[in-house]
Amino acid sequence: MTARRSVLAFAAASGRVAHVLVVQGTVKSVGMSRKASVGPKEARAYAARQIERFRPDNVITEKLLTRSKKGAKTREIIGALRSVAELADVESIAVMRDQAHANRFVEAQDLARRYPTLQPYLPKVRRIWDPEPKTLIYFEALSLIETTFG
Repeated sequence: MTARRSVLAFAAASGRVAHVLVVQGTVKSVGMSRKASVGPKEARAYAARQIERFRPDNVITEKLLTRSKKGAKTREIIGALRSVAELADVESIAVMRDQAHANRFVEAQDLARRYPTLQPYLPKVRRIWDPEPKTLIYFEALSLIETTFG
């Protein structure tokens, strides 16, 4: 990542949309919204607010394959996030998530090691019947940045 670059990544999962802002290789902001996961309109509003607030050089969203584990509603929300980024005065980048780790918890541990600011958000490995930890979405967004610039 170049020294002056600020990168804002958005990730969406069932019931939540999150952003991670990285400036000069350091995580400067993380945030999550349940309201943004209600539908595309709310997701667009959330993305527009964050882009206006941070004025990043790049905005990264997930590029989904035809066969994705994401549900139809989440896919619509990701499309809405991308549409806002494409209309904004920033470089919009859509990337496929890289599966370089055994699972998302291992990926989160690796990212938290490299980005200590995210240590407090590191989820504990869940039991199969436990719900997915909400904070895992921050690491999903950060992995999009890593895939692009890592």
